[in-house]
Amino acid sequence: MIKSLKNIFASVIALVFSFILCSHSALAFTPLEGQLTASVTCPALASIKKGTNPDNLRLQVGQTYTVVGQNKTPATHYLIEIPDTTPSQRWVSTKCGNLASISNVSTSPVIPPGVKIAQDYLLAISWQPAFCETKPAKTECKTLAGDPKRFEATNFALHGLWPQPKGNDYCGVSKSDIDFDKAKNWGSLPAIEGELTPATWAKLQIVMPGTASNLHRHEWIKHGTCYKGTPEEYYSESIALLDAVNSSPVQDLVAENIGDPVTINAIDKALSVFSSNAGEKVEVKCNDSLLGELWINLRGNITPTSSISDLIANSLNAKSEPKSLKSCVIDDVD
Repeated sequence: MIKSLKNIFASVIALVFSFILCSHSALAFTPLEGQLTASVTCPALASIKKGTNPDNLRLQVGQTYTVVGQNKTPATHYLIEIPDTTPSQRWVSTKCGNLASISNVSTSPVIPPGVKIAQDYLLAISWQPAFCETKPAKTECKTLAGDPKRFEATNFALHGLWPQPKGNDYCGVSKSDIDFDKAKNWGSLPAIEGELTPATWAKLQIVMPGTASNLHRHEWIKHGTCYKGTPEEYYSESIALLDAVNSSPVQDLVAENIGDPVTINAIDKALSVFSSNAGEKVEVKCNDSLLGELWINLRGNITPTSSISDLIANSLNAKSEPKSLKSCVIDDVD
């Protein structure tokens, strides 16, 4: 009886993975284990359909690469591992080399790039005037001081979308880029602007003022590379989540009380528009009595049309604010 139950459970798991893979429009995918020795300097694509190769990466003739899958049967492309690249899994034509040590993998299917399974995330959104109190010399803060009618003067700004648990960072990132990032030499990080659509890049420069200091490159390298998607997916979906907050009573409450304190209870009440227990899923970050950020816990598969209410309702409870914290002042542009 126990053995039968185990067989049934294994079948259900296999069906779930099969559904995930087959329901995604870009997926005709067969897990595979093998070694590919390159005989041609073929391009290594992040996406077969789009033909994208963000860093113009090509195979090195004579080098052997680990194969983790193929796009279909019979295959036209293999999915290979290339360490120290972003993304680290790339598609190459089957004509690029000789495949050896082949074995089909049926029990542990690989989730291809661009497919996100249910996971925990933290959406960090900032009140920019408070940030600029401590960083007045930054380019974006000088800009805000010179134009107090800018978007970020009365709306939350995007800080980042962070896969959880904490420490799930720098996925497939080279040591040199990690060193640049930790040294805050963000201008030396790979430029991802060209991997965003013109519309997404234009919107990102509005909702993430820190793009003036290359914050978007830092956030992608440290957090976005663990998001299991492209920079376009990462930022378009982050923007959609931010827009949902900025079109809610939470933004109204904060914008209507600039220069005045707002109680944590009032913020929790405004958050209840998303779910009755949303206040328990959001940590209010208040520094030196000023509202600095909201850290919003999320759980689920994030897409451009995901319901932020569902993502919040299904998430873990946030870290509680200190009992001494009763209210935060909403800072104004000086």
